[in-house]
Amino acid sequence: MKTNLVEIFQTIRADLQPYASRGYTVHENSETGYDLYSEKNIETTEEKVTERFFVGIYINGENVELKLNTTNLNNSDLNLSDFGDNKAGIKISELTNEQHKDVNTLVEIAHVNFKENEWI
Repeated sequence: MKTNLVEIFQTIRADLQPYASRGYTVHENSETGYDLYSEKNIETTEEKVTERFFVGIYINGENVELKLNTTNLNNSDLNLSDFGDNKAGIKISELTNEQHKDVNTLVEIAHVNFKENEWI
């Protein structure tokens, strides 16, 4: 089990980095934040989107926060904390092997959602 926030952040960031080769662009890559966006231009009758937040990991106070874009996902089914603006996720202060697997599963669910909606 990992309890050091920097170690937790670095572990999860390493898991997220391969998504940069799957159609996402890194917007922040610092010691306390890492996030990925889709930059696929999408125009619908309601809106024009040039970039869309995908996932981010941030050290915030006493926790590491994993935030996912939950547009078209049912948050309550995933039991996530609401961060506003169609972002939800989890706050992590200790990372067990089981929770690490859960993090990777959540990110993959978000990625599948992006693929199904043709946002990447």
